[in-house]
Amino acid sequence: MDSHFKNMDFSIKHWAPFPRRFPSALPVVSADVLAPKQDWVHHDFGTCNFSLILRGHGEYYRQGKLWKVESPCVISQWPEEHLDYGPMDGTWDELHIDYAAATMPKLIECGLVDTERPVWPIHDLASVNAQIAELEILTNSHLPESVVDRVDRVCERLILETLITPPITEPAAQSIQALLLHLRQHLDQPIDIEHEAAKRGMSPATFRRRWAQISDVSPSQYLITLRMREACRLLVETSLPVNEIGHTIGFEDEFYFSRRFRKEFQMPPREYRKAYYIRRAGR
Repeated sequence: MDSHFKNMDFSIKHWAPFPRRFPSALPVVSADVLAPKQDWVHHDFGTCNFSLILRGHGEYYRQGKLWKVESPCVISQWPEEHLDYGPMDGTWDELHIDYAAATMPKLIECGLVDTERPVWPIHDLASVNAQIAELEILTNSHLPESVVDRVDRVCERLILETLITPPITEPAAQSIQALLLHLRQHLDQPIDIEHEAAKRGMSPATFRRRWAQISDVSPSQYLITLRMREACRLLVETSLPVNEIGHTIGFEDEFYFSRRFRKEFQMPPREYRKAYYIRRAGR
């Protein structure tokens, strides 16, 4: 992070007292820049916190376990847990966002908190910096009541940007990307995914390792999910008959397709179309 971060001034740091006109499920309590920070933290927190470490390095201790802190990254703090963390060999630059303890279940539900991973790297620093710049503008508003709803959303987006991993672009990963593209382009055909992986130079062990990096489900379940999502799109965006949609995504038997669709979405294809069909002018 460049020196501009050190010169940031968040005029409004504590947002809890300001009324929300459009309440978010994740109202921010406080947000502040600590740059440079040299002191270590040795205490319990009463809030849910996210600390974006944008320059420097250090250590983070939780429940007897050590995590190395290497910028850019995020370290998180949770209520009623004793933590020890801070910079090593100097200082670091930190953006600190606090939420009330009562929001912890919602943070977990939204996927913004993983109690097994209190420290994670920031992969897309440019997107994070864009949100920080917007947050700085909002915190310097002369009418904080008029921007507090935006502050809540920008902070949520800021945390989200730290978690989203950009598309894999390394040459070693091009084969798995090519395989994914092949799956999407041939949903109507029987596909042996491991055979297709081998055609792209991946051994079974390499394929399994790379697959685990992109998905938490098996390749066969992933393919079913792709087919069902395409079925949803065709039901909503086109007027194709249901049996033709089934054929388009690889189901020769319309009744089997309907049963599988109902299992995935708790309604048959025709009801799904009726609920979500996009009506256009002239129809």
